[in-house]
Amino acid sequence: MFLSKKSPLVAIDIGSSSIKLVQLNELKNGQYELTRFGMMPLDEECIVEGAIKKPDLVADALKNLIKAEKIQSRYAVSAVAGEAVFIKKIKVPVMSEEELSAKITQEAEQYIPFDIDDVALDFQILGSVNVDEKEKSEGSEESEPADDSPQDNDEQKEDSNEEGEMMEALLVAVQKEIIDERTDLLLEAGLKPAIIDLDVFALMNAAQLTTDLSSMGTIALIDLGDSFTHINIIQNGAMGYTRDIPVGGGYLTNMLMSKFQIPFKQTLDVKRGKFSSDIKEEEVIEIISRAYKKVLEEIQKSFEYFSTISDHKIERVLLCGGGSMIRGLDEYFSDDLKIPVETLDPMQGVKINPKNFDQSLIDEMSGLSTVALGLATRRFDYK
Repeated sequence: MFLSKKSPLVAIDIGSSSIKLVQLNELKNGQYELTRFGMMPLDEECIVEGAIKKPDLVADALKNLIKAEKIQSRYAVSAVAGEAVFIKKIKVPVMSEEELSAKITQEAEQYIPFDIDDVALDFQILGSVNVDEKEKSEGSEESEPADDSPQDNDEQKEDSNEEGEMMEALLVAVQKEIIDERTDLLLEAGLKPAIIDLDVFALMNAAQLTTDLSSMGTIALIDLGDSFTHINIIQNGAMGYTRDIPVGGGYLTNMLMSKFQIPFKQTLDVKRGKFSSDIKEEEVIEIISRAYKKVLEEIQKSFEYFSTISDHKIERVLLCGGGSMIRGLDEYFSDDLKIPVETLDPMQGVKINPKNFDQSLIDEMSGLSTVALGLATRRFDYK
């Protein structure tokens, strides 16, 4: 069977604490309709810092989710993220896409922090740029000032020595090991991997369901995950900078469990403002503030660094992920960062049949479904 744009794909987002499954049907007017939506919690320690530690348990959970949602399609789209993923804007001599494809390995070797034989490479040409007018190199997670990366300093010197017209390309490198790990898991669950995407691109696709990113100037799309906080800066609809901070909502969960001696499941209610009589709201607020202090510090560093290398300031922040469901967190972020912050809800851009779905449940889980929704908009382009 040859896959085409009409081939139904099932989106599988495997996170640190749960697996999310989404299927969307594309309507004639370009809108999407939700046809399948499910979530399966994972036991603690199944996935640690993005790495699958207990593949058998994760595969079993995915099988149960597929069965519960009565999924017919066997073709899946999933995504990877974390420290195994490297994304960077690079400048190269003007050439055709075919020429760059032949030379991408040579170009990538000077930038990526991994062994070139251990990664899968891809790129997207963004357009031409005059180096005389834009001498500063665009950044990546490896370029953070706090990292004091000698590699990046060498890159800046090299870039500044180039003259005349060049072109920008978005370079993506993913360790093959993490791709194989995800592929094996999907196969074990009875699925056939059709597309392995990146979380950051899935987030952008999800945001486009309700927001025209190309008209918003420079914004930060921040995914507040359990193990990682993903910072993605978008300039006029195009990727400008990305960084993964290895701190997430799991830190807050542990603090709440320790302070109030409550089980993991109860922490979800506490985060959403549902307290029992022996839990004081002001204590919860104080713990949330402490838990996200480090995250905000790193976000601010990234914003300042991006402004330095691009001469653009972040105009707005869109929050998504499980952390975005914490009551009042958007206001807390806005007060600290001194810019407008709002919670992204891509489900608002999807048609939902009330006969098939409980709208209150959809609303409750929408913050966790952003990556899965973005993946579900993908279609297989067979060439």
